[in-house]
Parts: sequence; C-alpha cells; structure tokens
Amino acid sequence: MISLKGKKVLIVSPHPDDEIISCGGLIDKCRKEGAEVFVFYICVGKTRQLVTGSTNEDIRMKETADVAKFCNFKYKFLFVGEQFVRLDGVDQKDITDPIEDIIQEFKPDIVCIPFRDSYNQDHRAVFTACITALRPTPRNIRHMPSVVLEYDEPYLWSVSDSGFKPNFFVELTEENVKNKIQAMKLHATQDRPDPFSRSGENLRRWTEIRGKEIGSHAAEAFKCHRFIIS
Repeated sequence: MISLKGKKVLIVSPHPDDEIISCGGLIDKCRKEGAEVFVFYICVGKTRQLVTGSTNEDIRMKETADVAKFCNFKYKFLFVGEQFVRLDGVDQKDITDPIEDIIQEFKPDIVCIPFRDSYNQDHRAVFTACITALRPTPRNIRHMPSVVLEYDEPYLWSVSDSGFKPNFFVELTEENVKNKIQAMKLHATQDRPDPFSRSGENLRRWTEIRGKEIGSHAAEAFKCHRFIIS
C-alpha cells in the first residue's frame, strides 16, 4: 500500500478530459488524502466533433476551470489553438522542454503520462516527449520523480496488437468513481451517452473491470515505468 498523503502528483494530459478519463479516480483520492495535483495540458483548440459539431477552445478552457475547481487541482496549458490534434507535427523539443520545466518547477513524486499506443496521434507524441523528459538524471543535477506511470484508456482500438498490460493499480471507492463521472460531466462538450467509450456508464464499467483484476470494487490501471524506494 502506498500513501498519497503529502505527495505531489503531475498528470501530463494531451487534452482537457484525458486527465479525468484515465486518472479521475486517482485525482479524487489525492483530494481526499491530502496530495497535491498539477495537470499539464499540452494542447487545447477547436474540436471537430462528429456528434455535437465544432467546439472552440474558449468553451473547453472554461470547462477545464470548472473541473479543476471541483477536483481541487492546479493546471496549465502549453499550446492553445492550431497545435490541437497536430502534435505529431510539432518538434518534440517544443513539447519535451516544457515538460522538463514543469517537472523541475513542481517537483512531483509521481508523474502520470499517456498510453504509448493510443489511436490518437497527440497522445503518442506526448508519451514520447514524456519519456525523454523523464530520462534518468543524477538527482544533484535536476529533480527526478520516483514514480512514473503510463495511464490506461477505456478503448481497445490502438496502433498495437499488444494492448495495454497494467502492472500498477489505484484502488477506488464508490465515491471516487462517482466523483470521476461527475468531473467528466463538467467536461460537458466531451461527455457522451452510452455506448460511447467515454460515457459515464462506460467509465464506471472500466473501473469495475480493472477492480476485478485486483479483487476490488473498482480501480484505475497503469503501467509502471519507474518505482524507486529510497
């Protein structure tokens, strides 16, 4: 068992809503257990929605402010506008350097990064930048987080046949699950009805499936890339 009390958790989120879809339960546990959460959103912009039509960045940024207030975390946007869903065309250094700067400034104990094989090109680009930014470095030179976790996505469609194979779980209570779903509703332009993968019903199902993998009511799953005991 790992205590979150007093810990600092950095979540690198390609877009507003990814932090809740994949780590909403962890964020709620942090709020309840006295951990500090910082979400670094890499990009936000006008969204081409197949269901609801286009949504501009001002609306999504307002939704993000509501989510941050509800979940009690601080946040920052890197790119606003044209880079949205075009991160695979952005120089990696322009993503990696700001992630390094946030790590050095916030000094997190735990860093959560996107799924490497996501169907979304922005997620894959952010994962690669995170792996570079989190490379091992002597601690007398710069801060190196003790725990690095790649987070799960509630989608089986990806660029790899291997799928997501978690080895690290965050156990959730029913209240954590309810607050995760409520936070997703605050990302109103991104919330969807069942049977969409990011519907509240499916987010619940996904946490229950992950929970059964550890003999629990619910959980969020991660792949651990680094865990240092000192």
